[in-house]
Amino acid sequence: MNVTDDALIRELSKRFEKSRKAFSDLSVVNRKLLEMNERLERSESLKSNFLSNIRNEINNPLNAIMGLAGQLAIIGAGNEDIATLSSMIGAEANQLDFQLRNIFMAAELEAGELNPHCAKVHVATVLRDLVDSFQHSASKKNLRLNLALEKNETDHIAVIDVEKCQVVVSNLLANAIEFSNEGGSIQVSFSSLGDGCLELSVEDHGVGIALKDQQRIFDRFVQLDTGTTRVHPGHGLGLSITKALVDLMRGRISLISNPGEGTLITVTIPPCSILDDKDSFEEAGNLFIFDDMSEA
Repeated sequence: MNVTDDALIRELSKRFEKSRKAFSDLSVVNRKLLEMNERLERSESLKSNFLSNIRNEINNPLNAIMGLAGQLAIIGAGNEDIATLSSMIGAEANQLDFQLRNIFMAAELEAGELNPHCAKVHVATVLRDLVDSFQHSASKKNLRLNLALEKNETDHIAVIDVEKCQVVVSNLLANAIEFSNEGGSIQVSFSSLGDGCLELSVEDHGVGIALKDQQRIFDRFVQLDTGTTRVHPGHGLGLSITKALVDLMRGRISLISNPGEGTLITVTIPPCSILDDKDSFEEAGNLFIFDDMSEA
């Protein structure tokens, strides 16, 4: 088949025109994608700022309420009515703080904004404060909260992300209290493993969990007790956040449970490295920095 030069030129011109149009269309799509990406980045930045600001706006007055409740308890130590009221205020504020921590932690996990923050922690002190903060909730069901400490573990210092570990243990404690039977007991314990890992355990003797449900409970918004007549309240976030935080810290979580016999949940957290300041130390969630001081 013979093609004249003019026909060849016309065909090439058509194809070049199609190529130019396709390139132009691609340029328009690329520009729109860049604009959309910029909008998404601005949206993410606004969301991050909002989370940070609202967290501070809520935490500051909440911490003030908890502090004032403690002062009120000291001032009214000899007055039973004042002591009861201050205890109730402190307990409800602690409960609100626990729920808000979960909500903010879930939002930060969703946004991918959680990073490890490692420091030296006196483990027994952190756990003792957590157990104390749940005593009021436990007393409503006449439960005994026990912190079991081995003699050689009472002074143990671990290098972990204390805030995330606090949220993990708080969720395990809240779950154990909710699903324990009246008058039962809950035991919190920890041990240091040979490889430097920290093992935290919370054991109850409550309703237990069926084998078929033992993995589902770590899914977000899953509650085994459902329906309008459900006995156990909650939003189904606690254990999913716990699992996500343990994964973020490169740890492991295991569960042993039988219906009617209770549940033992154990979390293993590997040590993390302190990169920014080797002299940082946290106790009960407060960060302390010890600098070398020269004498005058």
